[in-house]
Amino acid sequence: MHNRLPDELPTRRKSKGPKRGRKKWIAWVAGLGVVGALAVGTWWKLDPTHALNTSRVSALNKNFALGQQRVTILLLGNALSIINGKDVTNPYVRDRTDAMMLVSVDTKTGQVSVLSVPRDSLVDIPHVGYTKLNEANYFGGPKLAVQEVENMLHIPVDFYLETTMWNFADIINQIGGLTLYVPKPMHYGGTGNYLDINLNQGWQHLNGQQVLEFARFRHEPMGSIARSFQQQEIIRAIMHKLLEPQNLPKLPSIALELRKDIVYTNLHNNQLIALALVARHVSLSQVQFATIPGTPTERMDPFMHVRLDYWVDNTKWERLLADQMMGQPWTAQQKKSIHFVVRSGTDTLTQAQQVASWLEKQGYTVNEVIWSNRHNHQHNEIVNFTGDEQFAKSLALELGPASATIISNSPYHDVAHLDMIITIGQDFKPQFH
Repeated sequence: MHNRLPDELPTRRKSKGPKRGRKKWIAWVAGLGVVGALAVGTWWKLDPTHALNTSRVSALNKNFALGQQRVTILLLGNALSIINGKDVTNPYVRDRTDAMMLVSVDTKTGQVSVLSVPRDSLVDIPHVGYTKLNEANYFGGPKLAVQEVENMLHIPVDFYLETTMWNFADIINQIGGLTLYVPKPMHYGGTGNYLDINLNQGWQHLNGQQVLEFARFRHEPMGSIARSFQQQEIIRAIMHKLLEPQNLPKLPSIALELRKDIVYTNLHNNQLIALALVARHVSLSQVQFATIPGTPTERMDPFMHVRLDYWVDNTKWERLLADQMMGQPWTAQQKKSIHFVVRSGTDTLTQAQQVASWLEKQGYTVNEVIWSNRHNHQHNEIVNFTGDEQFAKSLALELGPASATIISNSPYHDVAHLDMIITIGQDFKPQFH
């Protein structure tokens, strides 16, 4: 296991951009990655020194046939240590990838899945030991980061895009800003510093700097993992903005602005152009989002010798989400491994038992049917610990109209055999038979 002190850190590759650092600038990967991977075809830098030399990637490079395969793209984002010539962090900070998202694109159907991979995931890196997933880029560049994600999910990663947030605010400004819902007041720091966050609650049209603030804010009960939801909201907003018919002609000029922010990629130009063609057929309402669930823990960091927070991924849901990303239906055994508790929020257990019976017929496991804490629930409620937003939405539609069910997504999977809690309310109008 390596145990380097700051003055022993190895020399890293140089780029045209500024040095990377500790500040967790993560939002840019949402917009830059999705736009680069899905919406534009332009002249990006091919990175032969970090090429993924697998038979699958070699085959894709020889015959990238539009409409005949599914491809996966890992989006990697670094932090910075110097901004506008000012040293704002430890100059010896590691070259971590503080944002990691895996995008799966079915080039035949246009179906897209986006999986947030927690940067704090506890992994065992060869010749390094147990540390955070975002350290992989420091020890072995994007190639090792790809390898670690493949080891976690047991699916191939075909391509990657690694970049920084250097021009993120300018990129957002170039597309006219984004309209986002700020769920709570977001305030951090004071005023006049680019690291400050000052956003009010409600729907707002945000400029580039404000979008960056929205993504950076993490004073939430869920802590850093909550940022994955904010990244996903930014993805939705950017895709909605750029894939509007009136904006499609502007994508090439936007791409030219984006290209300098790509540090490394193994995507060829023709492959990016092909993905751009696929983007025309993407239905935004069908883009699936998920976050690998797990539990937080503390461990002694082997390098800094202090206790740090880590994210222990739920291995069952790693497999389930990976299969879903690759378009593979869950097996009967996998469905049986998904556990529910069904509660009645009305004055009878009959409807809750009806839902439990239906779930069991679908192959899932129902632990118990119980009373809720009160009997006057107006709406159905789903508390989702799976990290799979689409799964929860599909179940909600079985309980009644879209407005009849409130969904709360939490990737904190603290109870081993409990994946979802469904509470039946007065709005229950079953759609199943």
